[in-house]
Amino acid sequence: MRLRRARRDRQAAADTTESYPDPEPAPDYSGPALLDAPGVEVAVHVALTGRLDPTDGQFHWYGRVSAADGTALPDPGRGQVFLTVPGRTPTPGVLQERDPWGNLRIAGIGAPPFSL
Repeated sequence: MRLRRARRDRQAAADTTESYPDPEPAPDYSGPALLDAPGVEVAVHVALTGRLDPTDGQFHWYGRVSAADGTALPDPGRGQVFLTVPGRTPTPGVLQERDPWGNLRIAGIGAPPFSL
C-alpha cells in the first residue's frame, strides 16, 4: 500500500510542473543611442535589457555601451549620465565599469530608455 501512494505522489508532482507557462523573454534593445555624460556627448551603440525586481517592485535595466565611431568613452564613476535612444526621452543611468575591450556597463532603475 505504501508503494502505491509514493508512485501517485510522484506522478502528481510531475503533472503540476507541466502546467506552468514558458517565461516571457526579457525586453531588450540593441542599436544606436546618445550618451550624455558630464562634459561630453557621445554617439554610442548599446545592448540593453531589463527586468522587474520583485523585491523593490521597480524595473532595473542594464547593458553595455560601445563607442559607435571609435571615440573614447567617458570614465565610469562620473556620476549620473543620460542615455537617449532614438524616439525616446533621455533616461538617467550610471556608468559602472569598463570591460577589457573598452566598452562600458550602464545601469538604471525606473523607466528604461527603450520601449517595453
